[in-house]
Amino acid sequence: MWIRRSIVDERIRANAGRAAWIWLGVTQVMLAAVVFYRLVILGQPDSEIRDVQAVLAVSLFGHIALQLYMGGLFPVLTWKGMLAAYLVLFGLIAGGSILAMGMPAPEEWRTTWLPATVGPALVVGLYSLVAWLGERRVEKLMEE
Repeated sequence: MWIRRSIVDERIRANAGRAAWIWLGVTQVMLAAVVFYRLVILGQPDSEIRDVQAVLAVSLFGHIALQLYMGGLFPVLTWKGMLAAYLVLFGLIAGGSILAMGMPAPEEWRTTWLPATVGPALVVGLYSLVAWLGERRVEKLMEE
């Protein structure tokens, strides 16, 4: 009649999903580049682009969480893997901050060392939790 339906098999759906996943990743990288450009190159204050940062964070973390939970597509970290990921993230954040702003004073630990220490721990912990829940979900689906 007015609508013609096409035949779609699993390969077509998988390829479409893969292409959409790649495009989402490209747009997230572009949005992160815009944030970096506006902060570092243009020198805009952080408060002026807080909305863009929030959208980027929700998009990135939501995408990773859904991929972890729904499909188990990312690896589940072992304890050694979690420690290694934490140390790498902590080193990047702390090292980058020290290079950019110099060694912080000890009395400024709440605004310097605390976020660099707790932030990566939260990210690695939440990642591991969602990956573990996703793995359990996929295993239950496979048992049925």
